[in-house]
Amino acid sequence: MQQMSASRELFMRVLMILIVAVIPAAAQRPMVRVTNATRPATTDFQIGDRFEIAITGAADQPVSVRTTRDGRTDWGPVIGRTDTSGRWSATGKFEKSDFGNWSEAWTVGDKLANPVLDFSVSAPCLKEGLHMVEALGLARAETCETAEGRQTFTTPSDTEPFRTPDGRLIPGRVRSNMTAEQYQMEIVQSQVTSGAKGVRPRQPGDEAAACITKMIGGNALGENEMRNVLSIIHAAFEKPDRIPPAAKDPFATLFLLRHLADVTEQESLKRQIAETMAYVQ
Repeated sequence: MQQMSASRELFMRVLMILIVAVIPAAAQRPMVRVTNATRPATTDFQIGDRFEIAITGAADQPVSVRTTRDGRTDWGPVIGRTDTSGRWSATGKFEKSDFGNWSEAWTVGDKLANPVLDFSVSAPCLKEGLHMVEALGLARAETCETAEGRQTFTTPSDTEPFRTPDGRLIPGRVRSNMTAEQYQMEIVQSQVTSGAKGVRPRQPGDEAAACITKMIGGNALGENEMRNVLSIIHAAFEKPDRIPPAAKDPFATLFLLRHLADVTEQESLKRQIAETMAYVQ
């Protein structure tokens, strides 16, 4: 009996190993971390510090990043792939133009990496001497004594470009030349990321999902953002008489909803997605 019990225990262990081994790559939750390579003992960042971004996840998966810089967001394209061990990394150095607040939501495959990185790049001010902070509308300026003398550091205005972690230069807003599509894309982005209320989507019917899909590209969404997407879609279909014939067929909408259902692990959200699919049909 003891021998049979031991054999059964060994069989169960082997079975568990096999189950873990065949878990689909898409089901693995990727992880991301950013570390200070110049001052490893610290968790903050200053201009001049070198940094490393390291991702672990499933092997041979596309990597992309959604970068938010002081309120402006870039939904980035694929910038790399994880290697055969499921790793990807990048290094860089924070320059004077990087002063301010950052948020980076990394995507590996179709999964949002954990956690979303929120951090600030501060000025390398000395403890002694002049130190002055000034608000310039939405921008911020800081003047202080540094090892290289007195300097002023400013966050970019929304009309100035900023550089993403992978080196792409994102142009600033030019409101006077914004197209109707660009303006609507900003509204949809605000609704998706923050659940902005009171502004109905201008795209009726299937056009709303097509706009969202185009905006996010290969970037994953958080659970709250997915719920915001469901609200937008619901509003886009709630008045069928105002939907033009070309937007009545929910082809793009169902494609987006099926994708969200595939990537989420929360059962209550899966049910809400199923209810939305039934609603638009």
